[in-house]
Amino acid sequence: MNGLSNIDPRKLASDIEHLTVTCKTISTLMEIAQQQGYDLYLVGGFLRDALLGRPCKDVDFVSSKASELAKLVAKQTGRKPALIDKKFGTVRFMPSVHRELTEPPFVVDLSSLRGPTIFDDLYQRDFTINSLALDISTWWTAREIRLLDPFGGIADLEGGRLRGSSQRSLSDDPLRILRAYRLALDYGLKMDAQTREGILQGSHRLHRVSVERIRDEMMLILSATHSVSTLRMLAQDGILRLLLPECVDVPTVQEMNSRHLHVWQHKFEALEALECFLTDIRKLFADHAGEASAILTQKLAGERTREISLKLVVLLHDIGDSRPRSLGENGTIHLPNHHVAGPQLVASLCTRLRLSNKETNFISQLVRHHTSSMQLFQLTRMPTSALCRFFGLGPELFWPLLLLFASDYTASQGPSAAGGGLQPLRQQIGRWLNFYYEHLKPRELEPPLVSGHDLIKCFHLSPGPLIGRLLKALSDLQWEGRISTRQEAIDYAARLLKEI
Repeated sequence: MNGLSNIDPRKLASDIEHLTVTCKTISTLMEIAQQQGYDLYLVGGFLRDALLGRPCKDVDFVSSKASELAKLVAKQTGRKPALIDKKFGTVRFMPSVHRELTEPPFVVDLSSLRGPTIFDDLYQRDFTINSLALDISTWWTAREIRLLDPFGGIADLEGGRLRGSSQRSLSDDPLRILRAYRLALDYGLKMDAQTREGILQGSHRLHRVSVERIRDEMMLILSATHSVSTLRMLAQDGILRLLLPECVDVPTVQEMNSRHLHVWQHKFEALEALECFLTDIRKLFADHAGEASAILTQKLAGERTREISLKLVVLLHDIGDSRPRSLGENGTIHLPNHHVAGPQLVASLCTRLRLSNKETNFISQLVRHHTSSMQLFQLTRMPTSALCRFFGLGPELFWPLLLLFASDYTASQGPSAAGGGLQPLRQQIGRWLNFYYEHLKPRELEPPLVSGHDLIKCFHLSPGPLIGRLLKALSDLQWEGRISTRQEAIDYAARLLKEI
């Protein structure tokens, strides 16, 4: 096996042995292929990551008898595979929900060969570092590591290069343009000249790719710990404007102390700040960091979390700034209906990207409320009623909003943020959280002071929307501490009814 000088073949053999020992689906697949005399190859990402000593939960196999193998494995294991790609006949075996805790949650994909031979298959793959294969027959009978690497993928890993498996790699599937940026970031690789030229010349082909595939690749980019590096490259090469055309015509914005920054630069600075906070969230929230992390790691759709959506919001939260504006006498920019235009534009963008309802609602709410924390920060006194309204949004919103505000603030401070300029921010957030935990959080367990039935009986009302409006108003007053007894609630309801 030619290739990486720091790779121990015994370690690679151990990783593959680990697959067969810990995953029944994989061991059954290998055994059936051997018994039936079917060809079977382990390909792609698992081998790449194993060579680099990185964990990988996605395990891909190919075979000219993929369909027959899938049926036999399903019959023997009782695990029904799901068809995920009609073009290549790819089926997926998901991890069992009843597996032992010691069994890794491997996701196993089995596809038909892309061509008559394994070499034809590897030729049609995206990049050389993914065009690797291991013949399972040789492995099963002799436990021998014989990697097929016809295009020099191992040497490219060793040399830190990202290179297409063929000249037609990018044109065969333009989504590989985005994947190239993601892989370059994830693996610390540099695109070779031909690959980069192909990307710059062929980026217009992205419009041929389905929105869902582009969305998924974008979300994978945002899921990286330091996604801002990739996004900067995408912006520099003119590709980000193709992905987020709603933001293309946003002019330079004068906001706080960041007047020297173009709007995209400011967003990248804010995203960089957010990703820095996320690596050590205690910087902002101290002992309450665990609660914030629990909210951010909640999944909204598939494997997509609130944290990933929050990163997207950092790029979009000022999207309303692209709407018609006017210039005031002192040179300030006025953005009429900014709080309305922003959420509307974002909701439209979310629909275009086929995001889930949960994601769309979460993103729109953050854009709608993102200025509230900035307004709180600018007040000299502790704004009790405003804090009640802010924390009344609920932890699913106020934790991400605090991070959004902190990131926006950090970017606005510019170089001064690195020299202690964040101390006022930390202190203010600390005071807000102390107020929440001391005065507001205990009220979350308090039952409502009155029910809808109480209001109907007391004021001789009929069931309907009016009851809901009254209950919401009384709930807000109770949350703010302005009423605390049943009689106070009844009295206030009477005043509200008179006003209505």
